[in-house]
Amino acid sequence: MDKAVVELAAAIEALRAELTAAVERGRSQQMQFRLEPIELTVQAAVTKEASGKIGWSVLGLGGGWEAAVTQTLTLRLSPMWRDSDGTLTTDFTIASVTASGDTVGPHS
Repeated sequence: MDKAVVELAAAIEALRAELTAAVERGRSQQMQFRLEPIELTVQAAVTKEASGKIGWSVLGLGGGWEAAVTQTLTLRLSPMWRDSDGTLTTDFTIASVTASGDTVGPHS
């Protein structure tokens, strides 16, 4: 297969692995993000092999090994805050500036 063409399944698996790694790296952070629906738009080609098998491939730029696959990726992330008891909440102010001082995260 041309190096500028990636199997659709491989592209989705790589995206899944990267998102899983990002979630794991943030697991111990006080501010985390909940993943919302993901929209992945790719330029794809449908191919039919001599055996009759139909395949989907993601098209890339150029023909060299260094070619990057063109895609549009939209991630919607919802911030969550870890409370002192370890629970995550979405009900908080990310930051506020008041006369009594600046705050980040939920404060009583």
